[in-house]
Amino acid sequence: MDKLASLGNEFSKIILDKFDGIAYIVDIDTYDFVYINKHFRELLNITDDSYLEKKCYQVLQGLSEPCDFCINSQLKAHQAHGWQIHKQILERPFEAQVSLIEWQGKNYRIEYGVDFNEYQHNMEELQNKISTEELLINCADTLCRLDDIENAFKIILENVVEFFEADRSYLYEYSKKTTKLQCTLFFVRPFVSSFKEILSETDEKILQLWLKSFSDKSKVYLQNVQIDLLHVPELQKAFEEKNIQNMLIIPFYNNKEFAGLIGVDNPRYNIENLQILSSISLFILTHLQQRRLLTRLNYLSNIDELTGSYNRNKYLELLETIKTNKENVGVLYVDLNGLKKINDLQGHEKGDEFIVNACNFLQQFFGKNVYRIGGDEFVVLLRGVPQKAFDELYTKFVNKLNAQQGHHYDMSYGEQYCENGTIEESIKHADEMMFQRKRVYYQTNEKYR
Repeated sequence: MDKLASLGNEFSKIILDKFDGIAYIVDIDTYDFVYINKHFRELLNITDDSYLEKKCYQVLQGLSEPCDFCINSQLKAHQAHGWQIHKQILERPFEAQVSLIEWQGKNYRIEYGVDFNEYQHNMEELQNKISTEELLINCADTLCRLDDIENAFKIILENVVEFFEADRSYLYEYSKKTTKLQCTLFFVRPFVSSFKEILSETDEKILQLWLKSFSDKSKVYLQNVQIDLLHVPELQKAFEEKNIQNMLIIPFYNNKEFAGLIGVDNPRYNIENLQILSSISLFILTHLQQRRLLTRLNYLSNIDELTGSYNRNKYLELLETIKTNKENVGVLYVDLNGLKKINDLQGHEKGDEFIVNACNFLQQFFGKNVYRIGGDEFVVLLRGVPQKAFDELYTKFVNKLNAQQGHHYDMSYGEQYCENGTIEESIKHADEMMFQRKRVYYQTNEKYR
């Protein structure tokens, strides 16, 4: 078992390995590797797990001591740091972003990036063809080093509008779950109306009929609204009402699945250079993958995999916030009754079901304010709730629990109201009350005698 799996993060390996750029995680204190994703291992010609016994500077730079350009000391939690670095082992440059991830009381450095060797080669060929393209490519190359990716996208779309002398440019992302297109970024020339709701609100059948016309993944489509949208008159009418005569559309894909599209309305110049939009779409897609990767990892670092509630990592982080801000908080400490017996007699699958049912019950009353801090332990933290409101909600909770608890869920609990940020003392008191009730429960419950 490798180090990442031992931390209970098999999901992270899957996510990292699906990313077709480079990605790796390193212990920031020891420089030991935790994981290198599949694509990067292939580039480094690594065929086994022996790299886990080496330091990052040995494998990546061929050095015997930490790199003099190491930026570990500059990293801050939840803040991406963009930089350009030349990997000595591979002898080619990478555009990379580095973040500090806090996990179970330790700090890890996650770096992910893209090998721009081939991309830059294509950009150089385009630069030699036409001077107007050179300006746009240089702009995209500069933007790829910005930390604020959202702002970078918007600047790119603004430059696209200027390059084509168009009215609008936009990025729509497709949700397979909802089968909807959502406009996530757009730029509109002054005095031109926006239309981002048109595709988001289009009927699913009409939308799918229109999207089927974009069958060539590498092609930029120049559509005449009056001619090419005759088969979707509803969309045709909606576009014409926004004074759209022509559109440049390029779909983009993620793992061969449709992921969205980039569009430009009423292009008036550089129509013969449509392929520049294709290059821009590749650039945007790469950074979308990076954004999703970091978002997913940050999400999972704070979420309990089994129940979907917040985990101990998020809980400890919140305690510090409560203490710093001297907040008033309603506290409920919960420990499940009989989980070990269920695991022993019925198996861990039934035990997991028991835990999930208990968490669902807690979330019915307390929403997202539930934290799983141990195998059978939960803490509820209601921030900013007046004591009277907390007491009323607590009473409803106890009444409902007494009426329903049984084989689906069974728990002991302790409550305390925290004032002025004295959260650790309040949690300790709630824990003690829970323990007293649990002791009485086991003494009086026949099945535990």
